[in-house]
Amino acid sequence: MKSMMISLLVGLVFLGCAAGMSDGPSARSKDPQMVIGKTWQWVSTVTPVEKITVAAPERYTILLQEDGNIRARFDCNKGGGKYTLSEGRISFGPLMSTRMACPPDTQDAVFMRDLQRVSSFFVENGELFLELPMDSGAMRFRQIP
Repeated sequence: MKSMMISLLVGLVFLGCAAGMSDGPSARSKDPQMVIGKTWQWVSTVTPVEKITVAAPERYTILLQEDGNIRARFDCNKGGGKYTLSEGRISFGPLMSTRMACPPDTQDAVFMRDLQRVSSFFVENGELFLELPMDSGAMRFRQIP
């Protein structure tokens, strides 16, 4: 009985170690190739003082193209600009967009403002996180299939 308990405990320890060493899809990546050429929808922004939940993520999207250009949808407006990207680092140049009047519930100004403040990124569990400078928050995106 005692040897069976020891075997069980040893098995559980090995199982726990194996689970902790997983490099599966939940692993955090700072590889630039993980974000280029994919369309991402803005889902939320979390800062130390607030959480912004996006009511209609399909109205706020970004596509980082291979050539260093970003195409973006800012609610009812479309636009873009330039970006620079390296391992775990990203920044956007001035972003431009059309100037149509969007619905009263628009979050376009906040979306554009925060994109232009982004300084780093990572991908985790299939989601893109764009981090704002000095631990002031992160924008969370999901990929459009």
